[in-house]
Amino acid sequence: MGSRHGEKRALMKRAGGITIIAAGLVLAACGGGDDGGTSPGASTDTPPVGCNGSCASAATFLTTDDVQDVIARAVAEAQARNQPATIAVVDRVGNVLAVFQMTGAPTTITVQSSSTTPVSGGLEGVNIIPSTLAAIAKAVTGAYLSSEGNAFSTRTASQIVQEHFNPLERLASSGPLSGVQFSSLPCSDLTNRFMTGGVPGAGPMRTPLGLSADPGGFPLYKSGTVVGGVGVLADGIYTLDQNISDKDTDVDEAIAVAATFGRAAPDDRRANRLTVDGRSLRFSDMTEADLVSQPRTPPTFASVSGSAGALVPVPGYNDGVVLAGTAFGQPASGIRQDAQDYPGLDAFVLVDNTNAERFRPRAGT
Repeated sequence: MGSRHGEKRALMKRAGGITIIAAGLVLAACGGGDDGGTSPGASTDTPPVGCNGSCASAATFLTTDDVQDVIARAVAEAQARNQPATIAVVDRVGNVLAVFQMTGAPTTITVQSSSTTPVSGGLEGVNIIPSTLAAIAKAVTGAYLSSEGNAFSTRTASQIVQEHFNPLERLASSGPLSGVQFSSLPCSDLTNRFMTGGVPGAGPMRTPLGLSADPGGFPLYKSGTVVGGVGVLADGIYTLDQNISDKDTDVDEAIAVAATFGRAAPDDRRANRLTVDGRSLRFSDMTEADLVSQPRTPPTFASVSGSAGALVPVPGYNDGVVLAGTAFGQPASGIRQDAQDYPGLDAFVLVDNTNAERFRPRAGT
């Protein structure tokens, strides 16, 4: 799937959304259970009655106030746990809207495949990768793998990208999205690399570490539609969950649950409500009941910015500011409805910043 194959059409159902993009990008990459409790972040923003998978509009996007509120809620939980964190917020097509790093938060991550049976070689044990990149990858994963029909987290991703499904089930086939963790990398010629003039532009945007399987990344919803994602890195470890039969106490996930409050995925579409091949999926091991902070009375962003930490620039992703996101399905997002070949069929195409289709079909020689 490359730019030399311009004849390939990018068609997406809104209910499938970025999931289809993410799965397709495996070919362009350059690298090679039930949650058991009350669903996290009981959303106060419930989807409209009768939402049919086409709820996104020009009005459904993350505002700067939304982004600041998400960060403030995450900071409050991190402070309550005495676990300084790095928090990233993205829109649905991967534009990085803000990265906030608390004072004392780990600045790098240690890559760890398993606490019991680590792999030998590769990136195992490497601890030089910035935590800002990990937080961005988590946020993008929550946004890209979710839609108006399903809500997946990075914990969900962990379950479905490993060499067996379910993980540790020997002789079982690979996960249904095995390998997708290597998609959307900067080397892809389908994803875009930079925002235009430092502001959100046409996506899908790249993710610095591909899609993430480390718990602590969730989608963000408004009016029943995905508007972005949030990712948290506080423990300094970048890993996956091999044992899905237990409940983990994961600080990254707890902080991220707090961050989604009021913009959490609707209950009826979370991964733990879905089954794949007869297996129940996981969404989160942490719930609202596990939170230490008070998500219903969060601090203001102004009260934590500067005192608890600060916005930080991430070269190529964000200049250290808070930005509003794009509305998915509108030309500015880079993904809009097709009006030429399949009008009225909820088919989507990729467009550039001028609203020109990136991969128009063309005749052969």
